[in-house]
Amino acid sequence: MKKLGLAGLVLILVCGMWGTGAAASSYWQRMAQGYPNQLVVSEYRYEYRSPELEITAQVPQLAGAPDPVWEEQFNQNLRQAVQDLAAFLQETAHMVLEEEPIFAAFPFQGIVQFEVKLNRGGLLSIVLTTYTFTGGAHGMTYCDYINVDLTTGQELSFFELFPTEEEIDRAAEAINEKIAQEPQWFFIDQFTPGLFTADQGFYLTETDAVICFGLYEIAPYAAGIQEFPVAAP
Repeated sequence: MKKLGLAGLVLILVCGMWGTGAAASSYWQRMAQGYPNQLVVSEYRYEYRSPELEITAQVPQLAGAPDPVWEEQFNQNLRQAVQDLAAFLQETAHMVLEEEPIFAAFPFQGIVQFEVKLNRGGLLSIVLTTYTFTGGAHGMTYCDYINVDLTTGQELSFFELFPTEEEIDRAAEAINEKIAQEPQWFFIDQFTPGLFTADQGFYLTETDAVICFGLYEIAPYAAGIQEFPVAAP
């Protein structure tokens, strides 16, 4: 099944909703030393139950962002993304059961959860996790990463956090250290800096930027979501 990313719908609105402003000199300093944001993160809950499908979703809702219009659009897009996911799973379950009634014994499932990783220094980092089961040997888990500079209203990209060749090499080395320790769990012997992409997944904490790879990207399903913490330079 294709990836049902929820964050992509939101980040279209995150980018450029208010002026560019003056960013702090170091994202890393803001992560470690910035004051807690005034922004409050609550949750929107959605549940659906039928004989063929069960959905439980919790997605973030913001209050106290610098721009209330941006805030409402951010919140509305995530609520809509949950509705779209539910509609897709309902349609898929109905279609499959019409063709293969045996699947009625194994209801389809959708679970969406989130975790706020950082909310300080004008930075917000949230991980959205979506699990879906639509038949087969096992379900699939996907993660979306929302990283926002609240002082500018812009999405924070991987290459803004690691802007130089030296920094990108440092990030790749953190991945290679883990590959060297557990080579049996990876598809590759070495991770090269050129493998990073513009939409590289990551989230922020007070101490690290954690680089992430989804199921099957660089390791088999059994290895799970791969995470590689990179400390401040």
